[in-house]
Amino acid sequence: MSDCTEFPDDDPITLSPAVEELLGDPGTPADVFSAVVALIVELRENPFPHLSMPVPGRPGMHSAPLRRDLGLMEYAVDEGQEPPRIYVSRILRAD
Repeated sequence: MSDCTEFPDDDPITLSPAVEELLGDPGTPADVFSAVVALIVELRENPFPHLSMPVPGRPGMHSAPLRRDLGLMEYAVDEGQEPPRIYVSRILRAD
C-alpha cells in the first residue's frame, strides 16, 4: 500500500483495494485524486455529507458526488460503532 492511502489502525475509514489502486496510480488525474481525498476528509467529519444518498436496494450503502462533477463515491457506513466505520467500496468516474 502506498503512503497516500495508509491510515492508522484506529481510523474509521477503510478503502477497498480498487480505491487504493486508483489513489496509488500515477495515471490518476490530479483533479480526480484531489476530489476523492477531499470527500474522504469530509466523511471523517460526517458520514452523510451534503448530497449523499442511500443506494437503492443496498442497505447501509451510500453514494456521494465528487467535487466538480467528476463522479461518485460509493461507501458503506456501520453506525453501530463510535465513530461510525466507513468502507469506501468504489469510485465511479464520470470520464
